[in-house]
Amino acid sequence: MEHYILGTTLPALEIRLQAGESILADSGELSWMTDSINLRTSTQGGGGKGLFGAIKRVVGGGTLFLTEYSANGRPGAVTFATKMPGSILPINIEPGNGYMIHRHGFLAGTTGVQISAGFQKTLGAGIFGGEGFVLQKLSGQAHAWIGLSGEVVIIDLAPGETLRAHPGH
Repeated sequence: MEHYILGTTLPALEIRLQAGESILADSGELSWMTDSINLRTSTQGGGGKGLFGAIKRVVGGGTLFLTEYSANGRPGAVTFATKMPGSILPINIEPGNGYMIHRHGFLAGTTGVQISAGFQKTLGAGIFGGEGFVLQKLSGQAHAWIGLSGEVVIIDLAPGETLRAHPGH
């Protein structure tokens, strides 16, 4: 599996799958795909256990249905585009090292991704942070891609070092 981020201001994520590989995305997020890609939509996947798991995904800003895109028989490509000017960031999710992202921030992920609702821990962050109280929580063990509005600035912190950021950033 290879991925490419196309464009600048309104980027698109192209994921090239080898035969037998799959990727998950929220239903309705597809921009385009090659004819060798098959899709299957269901409430299962994304770490959801039945209907309750799907409801947790919806509360977090996702869709009730997830679509699995698979390359059957030969390689293919599937592409997802952002809806607002910004950036696409690839992330590695490992057990105990998940991410809290804004609602609707999840673009796609490998089958080990778990998508649910996350919540702001303080009243002030929920009211004044611009993102509200409910976020998307990504956990499990997977590769994922998230869409972020605006520019992304990556700051590497030394062990024990902290950075205070406005909740809307």
